[in-house]
Amino acid sequence: MIKNIEISRIRPHYNNPRKELGDLTELAESIKKTGILQNLTVVPWFSNITKSGADDPVKQEEMGYIAVIGHRRLAAAKLAGLKEVPCVISDMSYSEQIATMLLENMQRNDLTLYEQAEGFQMMLDLGESVGDISEKTGLSTTTVRRRVKLLDLDKEKFRQSVERGATLSDYIELEK
Repeated sequence: MIKNIEISRIRPHYNNPRKELGDLTELAESIKKTGILQNLTVVPWFSNITKSGADDPVKQEEMGYIAVIGHRRLAAAKLAGLKEVPCVISDMSYSEQIATMLLENMQRNDLTLYEQAEGFQMMLDLGESVGDISEKTGLSTTTVRRRVKLLDLDKEKFRQSVERGATLSDYIELEK
C-alpha cells in the first residue's frame, strides 16, 4: 500500500552503495511540474536499530523512515519544495536493504565499478556468499569476484581511473 509520508520523516540510507546523487536540478523541476511518478520504498527507522517499538505505529511515526529505493527522488523532492512523498513501507532485514539498493542502482546503471565493488563487499561482510550475490544480482560469480578484487587496488587511484573512463575490461587486462 502506498502512503504519503512527510519528507522530514525520511532519511537517506546511510549505507547506500550509490554515493553521488549527481545533478538534481532537472529531476527537481520535473517533480515540481508533474509530481513524483514512482513511489519510494522505505523501512521503519527502528528496523535498523532495534525491534523495540516495532509494533507501535505511533512510535514508528516518531522515529521516521529510511529510504531504501528513491534516494535521488527524495533529494530532488526536497529541492522542489515538496512536503510529502509517496512511499511503500517495507519490512526488510539490513542485508535485504543493502541487496535491494545495490540491485536497484545496478539495474539503472547508476553505480560506478567502485560503488558496485563496495556494495558486494558489504553483502559479503553481512554473511552473503559470492554465490548468493551472483544469484541475487544475475551476475556471474566470476564477475562478482573480479569486482570485489578491485577493492585491493589503491582506493583513490581506482576512483580517479574510473572517473577517467576506465572499464572493468581494462582492469581485467591489467590483472592478467
